[in-house]
Amino acid sequence: MQLDIFEHSRDVVLRNAVIDALRERDTGACAQALAALTAEYGADPLLSAFSFLCGKLHSPIPRPIAREVAIAILQELDDAVAPAAHAAFGKEAQAWISPCYTELAASIADYPFDSSHESLHAAPLLLRAGHWMDASACIEAIASWRRQPAPLAWMIEARCRMAGFDAIMPLLAELAWMAPQRAQVLAPRLELPALDWLVRDFDAEFEGEGTPQDFSWFPAWVLIADSRLGECLRLSQAGANTRSEYCARVVLGLLLFERQGRHAELVEGRRKLRELHSALFARYMQGR
Repeated sequence: MQLDIFEHSRDVVLRNAVIDALRERDTGACAQALAALTAEYGADPLLSAFSFLCGKLHSPIPRPIAREVAIAILQELDDAVAPAAHAAFGKEAQAWISPCYTELAASIADYPFDSSHESLHAAPLLLRAGHWMDASACIEAIASWRRQPAPLAWMIEARCRMAGFDAIMPLLAELAWMAPQRAQVLAPRLELPALDWLVRDFDAEFEGEGTPQDFSWFPAWVLIADSRLGECLRLSQAGANTRSEYCARVVLGLLLFERQGRHAELVEGRRKLRELHSALFARYMQGR
């Protein structure tokens, strides 16, 4: 966040010098610029953030590190480094913070995935650094990643950034069946307009129980709301065959039977859908 004022006052010039040094991660220039700002404007409102960030440049993360140290570093990144970077760089803060997450990811690269300490893994750190391909490779190294909510959610985010809506819908369906509340929280963070529209309409229209489990029915509802997504969601892998997953599979079958004109199977599929979820059946029958 370069500070530009029509008439550059001395304090602005000195602040810009610190910002430039921080941006370049030049410890010597940073110390010199910070000393000049401190000497002339000791009460500058950004001095505290500048001093903290300059100090971080002198504290590289060791490799490897103990778990308790990694936890403390991650906490500091979230609670102290990120706010200071936002104060110093504004909208450019993420670009400055990303190498910090990358550095920590490298230091804990050998840590196995532990579902009780999800954040202490390289994959989510690489996501926060914006390294989508590296994060994807890291997730794929986790045994049975597609059967566990956290790695599955990470992969959805990574593939979303790399390939978009169609690439993540099969995985999002699997997450909705496996961990519906997590899927519901993740969906808006993906910032996909097509998905946002679907979630908004689902929230407004779906007749559920009013619990976090309602989102497990999202894949079935999506198929009914937009049958064009059938081929996409057909790529979803089978999970625990919960009621909501089975319902989505029934709807997938119905869409296929409609195209092929298989009347007997269509009648039977509609009967199953009505028994599984009467409101979804009513929604499906609209216009048919």
